[in-house]
Amino acid sequence: MSTQPTLSPQRASLFLVAFISLLHLFLAFHVELGGDEAHYALYGLLPDWSYFDHSPMVGWLQIIPMWLAPYDWSARLVPIGVYILLNALLYRVTLELFCKQAPNHDWQNRQPIPNTSKWLGFWSLALLNSCLILTLMGMAMLPDNPLMVISLALILVVIKLLETNAFKYWLWLGFLIGLAALSKYTAVTLVASLILVMVIEKRWIWLTQKGLWLAVLIAVVMITPVLYWNAQHDWASFLYQINHGTGNTVWELDSLIRTQLTQLASYTPFIFLLGWWMILKPEHYRTPETRLLLLFALPVTLLFAWGSGYEESLPHWVSLAWLLLLPIIVHWAWQRRDKKWLKPLMYVHFILAGSLVLLAHSLLYQPNNPWIPFEDHKNPIQGDYGWPQATQTALTLQKRITDEPAKLPLFVSNWSVTSHLAWYARPQPVYTTGNRQTQYDFWFGSPKAGTDGLLVVPHYEDTPPKTQKQGYFERCNLLKEEPLSVNGAIVVTYRYYHCFHFSPPLSTPLTTAEP
Repeated sequence: MSTQPTLSPQRASLFLVAFISLLHLFLAFHVELGGDEAHYALYGLLPDWSYFDHSPMVGWLQIIPMWLAPYDWSARLVPIGVYILLNALLYRVTLELFCKQAPNHDWQNRQPIPNTSKWLGFWSLALLNSCLILTLMGMAMLPDNPLMVISLALILVVIKLLETNAFKYWLWLGFLIGLAALSKYTAVTLVASLILVMVIEKRWIWLTQKGLWLAVLIAVVMITPVLYWNAQHDWASFLYQINHGTGNTVWELDSLIRTQLTQLASYTPFIFLLGWWMILKPEHYRTPETRLLLLFALPVTLLFAWGSGYEESLPHWVSLAWLLLLPIIVHWAWQRRDKKWLKPLMYVHFILAGSLVLLAHSLLYQPNNPWIPFEDHKNPIQGDYGWPQATQTALTLQKRITDEPAKLPLFVSNWSVTSHLAWYARPQPVYTTGNRQTQYDFWFGSPKAGTDGLLVVPHYEDTPPKTQKQGYFERCNLLKEEPLSVNGAIVVTYRYYHCFHFSPPLSTPLTTAEP
């Protein structure tokens, strides 16, 4: 962790964030949108008070970019900007917590720690940008992106409330909780964290503060768009979220273990193992500054650890927790910077993790790099590759069959790929076979019974497609098979079917995966 004395931590941090941002901007113009990116770009094109599967913030942030320039690259401008802000706030939180100390746990008398370096802030950013999934999220819009930024700002406000209890910070608290709730439903864990902070820090007097109840009122008023949308749609979003993580009736340890192994790979073994050690070791809750971050990381960690026993959690769902653990890990390592074993460990982590970050970004740019040859249909980005070409082929086939696209609407065989085709085929509606309710049912409605359609199926979905069931066609004829190759290796193969006589889905659409 030694550094050149002529380079300040602020400047080093600026160089690091600038490099990552420029890398993201370059890829923004050369890489097609992933499924989630296309989905939330459509949110921006079709703005609403809220949405079926998420709170509205992720769509609201895309309204202006989509209105000005509805292209792939413009869908990435906001997340790149949000990621820059995330780096800045993480730097600030790290210094605010670990360059000061509260003697005798007295937050109101916190003093700067002598001889503490601001390099702590830089190393928090270095750890953040060595984490593959968090770095990739820095260019792809997800509900977690604004939630993480808002949560870091909220922690800074909580620090001020612990120090001063000034009225203006209560207003900020309510505003930030409202923004968090508009970003993602799991923002409810922030409320749990605030309650834990009040209890652990023995701030019962907060319950008598007018500012607290005004903050509650502000947050409630701010979430009225979500409540309004749900009231207009039979509370569909709330029901979906409740069923989403508990749709299975049996809790399985294997599912929990698989989720944790995925997180180990996504967040690197160094961050994963140290992070869990910070959470599980009681000693780490004795220091006020470390305890504050742990109290905000713990509820979301427990929520998804429990929920993953019913349904495997995607690694980015718990990104907030791992983000908040980074300053704790850095502070722990900084206190042991003279240990001989630490430097080799850090070197190994940053060399391997940094190389993986650069390698993954290069793979996005060139799906089959000469130095990483993949076999046919084994490329890890096959699900997000080739959709512009597949869409053009589908539209060409559609015109060949009929001059009226409405008579042969576009279909996909799985809800998870609907956004790809819907984004590139817009403004045509795209329908999904099956019985799962999705946001697209609210946008496009359901096709009528007996409708014929053009079905686009990538090779990793069921082929031939299911037929003769509710929610599916009576029969499908293969029109064309189109393999898309890079450097001689097939990345993905698309199949196009002319399908006949659609049978409407079940009367009550399923909100969880079909058996």
